[in-house]
Amino acid sequence: MNYATDETYYIPLTSAHTIQPKMNHVTDKKPRCYNSQLKPFYHGKNLRYTSPSSGKCKHLAVQSVKPSSTSDWTECAVHSNVPASTQLAGRLTRMIFNPTGETFFWLFIWLCYIITLCVPSRGPAFTHYYKPYLMRFVGQLWAARSPMEYSLRARAADEDDGHVQHVTHALYPRFLVVYDENRRAWERVDAEAVVRRKPYVAVTYCYADVINSGSMEALIERVRNATLDQGFDAYWLDLECLFEDPVQKAQDLYRMSDVYRLASFTLIILSDESAWPAWGARVWTLPEALLSRELRYLAGNNAVTPISLIQIASLAYSHHDEESHIINSYALGKDPLERLERNLQLKEAIWRRQSSSSQLTSEEGSSQGRYRAEKVYALMGFFEHRILPNAEETELQALARLFMANDNDRITDRMISMFPRDRRGIDQWYTKEDEYGAKLWDIEPAVQVIGITTNGSLVLDGCRAAAIRWKNFPSVAYATRRTIRRILAHALPYVALFLLIIGCYMILIGMKTASAKVPGIVVLAFSLILLISAPVFTTYAHSGRVVLAQPWLIGVKGVISAQEASDRLYGYQIGDSRRTLYTPSGSPLARPTESDSEFREGHVSQYNEALAAPPFDPIEGHMFTLVDTISGTIYYFRAHRPPTVCLFAGSEGGQGRFVLASEECSSSELRRETVLRMPSLISAYMHTSDWVALGGKPSSRSKQ
Repeated sequence: MNYATDETYYIPLTSAHTIQPKMNHVTDKKPRCYNSQLKPFYHGKNLRYTSPSSGKCKHLAVQSVKPSSTSDWTECAVHSNVPASTQLAGRLTRMIFNPTGETFFWLFIWLCYIITLCVPSRGPAFTHYYKPYLMRFVGQLWAARSPMEYSLRARAADEDDGHVQHVTHALYPRFLVVYDENRRAWERVDAEAVVRRKPYVAVTYCYADVINSGSMEALIERVRNATLDQGFDAYWLDLECLFEDPVQKAQDLYRMSDVYRLASFTLIILSDESAWPAWGARVWTLPEALLSRELRYLAGNNAVTPISLIQIASLAYSHHDEESHIINSYALGKDPLERLERNLQLKEAIWRRQSSSSQLTSEEGSSQGRYRAEKVYALMGFFEHRILPNAEETELQALARLFMANDNDRITDRMISMFPRDRRGIDQWYTKEDEYGAKLWDIEPAVQVIGITTNGSLVLDGCRAAAIRWKNFPSVAYATRRTIRRILAHALPYVALFLLIIGCYMILIGMKTASAKVPGIVVLAFSLILLISAPVFTTYAHSGRVVLAQPWLIGVKGVISAQEASDRLYGYQIGDSRRTLYTPSGSPLARPTESDSEFREGHVSQYNEALAAPPFDPIEGHMFTLVDTISGTIYYFRAHRPPTVCLFAGSEGGQGRFVLASEECSSSELRRETVLRMPSLISAYMHTSDWVALGGKPSSRSKQ
């Protein structure tokens, strides 16, 4: 007898027929995700979240004002877990003050209310923290801040710490083209003793302009004649001084800024005077010009002419108004900029220019053309510490590495808190303009970026996080101002029940003794009057200003008012104490009070505007409501997916910056959905989480 085996079953094979092996129902599936203990989970592709109580990956259920079945998550009606006696008392109180013809229905609810009073119930336990976010990033870092951490990029490139440090501050080119007087010929020289000490001319040009005006050989001939004409016998031109080998080419790009810093002057080669805009639109021309000691240009057959940065700006740069601050800082020493602001302006100036990688083939032009992150490598010349180029990395990965290497300004740490005005870039960590109008230097970061993932997400350390509850409004433990009247109101329904029992007992005794029957009827009648009024007493006992509430972040798909949020959290109340307020500046939909109030608070008009807005926008997503019980504030925002995690990333303008993110369990990463300005104090009620990865590739967006 023969046996065919798999991991679990042993099945006999007969000569008459072959029985297919029965595969284990678990081993033939690929895990969709892993928890923080690396335990695999098998599930569908619907939107998931990490349970704050068990740490398990669960299907997301979202309470919605208008439930729909077209989303990637399950939607249900808005539901409250306020104790049954409080809910029923509030409903009966409303019916008392707003009477209708449903008398028998009121009596039925009243009987249910009396039963709930008789049934002992245990209220929610008070906790001092929001529900924690229990997941952590469990993948490998593509690039790490610390050399002690494993880096997929460094290992794939077979790099070691010594090799990287070898080119950290090169300060000289690796090759020069030098004229030999004896042989009367030009030759490429790589002798370190010559290269380090030889005065030379650095050359910059626009490839498209050169090709339109002639051949590359003609360009080289013009450079050589101009070099000798200016009294020099050495020059640096990328066509002749850059390696073709990718590893060597990366080191050449690494040294590019040193080439122009050390050159005696930089020579700009143009076909004619009209070629200035084409030259100025190149990615590399801005750092080449700004980092040079002196600038001269050669246009057509004219003589070599000195030129200043100010003159170049008016001739070559189409965004002169935006780049004038940078030019003045480098050219005149006037209008000095803070380093952080200047670096960001340089980044934006370079990003406005055209990359040669979109123009050049592998056989044309210089070696920069085959790098997806070419713009980052052009930018890095302005930073003290540079990164070794990598042909496989994206712009965001390279930019994150550059910023991590130059951490004095904590650019990436601050950028996490920014809210992009262009919502199409909400998934990506880099933001050009902030929706709230803040500058990067206005933000005080509360996290540290320690690496980047293969998806381009930033990995954060020291982040405070809290889980957002979406399935319903929880039963919230809270305290109100304790007064004698509220204590008595709370006790009266139970006193009435006690009197009811006493009255019934006295009537029973009165059947034997006539003297006890009348008092029993009086006590019974009095107890019934109290019981009929008991819903009002119960509602009043739970009314008033909320002094302290259990920390909760609750989300709702759609728009609810502050009053409805209060009713869902604490039950109906008697009086005008406002338990939940509108935010004055916490979201793009926030509206502050102005002339009609002397207090800083949100205006109710934001509720009306949010209610009138379309429930779904193709770019910004669905309308959501977030309720915070610590600050007693309600926020309206748009997002494509319900954010399940709230991260405290920094402070700005007297408020905390909180990133609301959804979860992608397959990569153990978070996707930024929106950024809210919430009181910084609520971060003290959040647990510090382990590493979290935020940002990365855009997710597939759900449709309305």
